[in-house]
Parts: sequence; structure tokens; C-alpha cells
Amino acid sequence: MRIACTVALLAFITPASWAGNMVFQFVNPNFGGNPNNGAFLLNEAQAQNSYKAPGGSDDFGYNAPSALDNFTSAIQSQLLSGLLGNVATGKPGRLVTNDFIVDIQNSNGLLTLNVTDRSTGKTSTIQVSGVQQTSTSDQ
Repeated sequence: MRIACTVALLAFITPASWAGNMVFQFVNPNFGGNPNNGAFLLNEAQAQNSYKAPGGSDDFGYNAPSALDNFTSAIQSQLLSGLLGNVATGKPGRLVTNDFIVDIQNSNGLLTLNVTDRSTGKTSTIQVSGVQQTSTSDQ
């Protein structure tokens, strides 16, 4: 009987001694898992994704400007730059485009820009103080 108890006791104790530590390991490579799982996880997520964007396009509603639009914008920027250069010498200026009318004047160091929206007729006034006038005469 003693041998049977010893065998039974060893049968219950021995499998417990075979057990190892349980170690948690992340699967997702973003959290420290195996980097080789990344492509697999991405493909699984894309296969399960049933969402379709409204409109069916992936350009997020962006329409690239045409070459003519880019050219027009560049010309308008250069004209405004020229106007501001003239205003520094004390000369007022005006720029008329399809969308806006820009009036610029410098009176005693106060730069005033009146921007009129041609479609609505609304006017915005921007005033900047402390503008120094430069002379164009040679000294």
C-alpha cells in the first residue's frame, strides 16, 4: 500500500514540475511582436474591411490646379509684390483681377490695403502701421 501511495503521489506531483513559465508575447509588431506578422495582419484587416468611401475615389476631394491656374496665381503674386514695392516709395497702387480689387496706399507710415470681392461687393480693410518709406532718388 505504501508503494501505491508513493506512485500515486509521484503521478500527481511530477506533471506540475514539468510545467514552464507562461510568457505573454505580442502578435502585433506595433506593440513589440514579430515584425514578420505585419504584412499578414494588414492583409487580414483589409480583407475584413467592408467600408467603401462615398464617391468611390481615394483623392480626398482634391483637384490639382491646372497649369493655367498656376501661371495665373504666379502672375498675380508678382503683380502684388510689385505693388507693395511701389507703395514703399510712397506711390499708391491698384490691382484688378476677376475675383478681387486690391487698392494699396501708404500715408505717413500707415499701409492701408482695401480688398473688394467683386462677386459680393464686400470690402475688407487691412491697416499696418510702422511702414517706412524709402526714397528712390540717388544720394
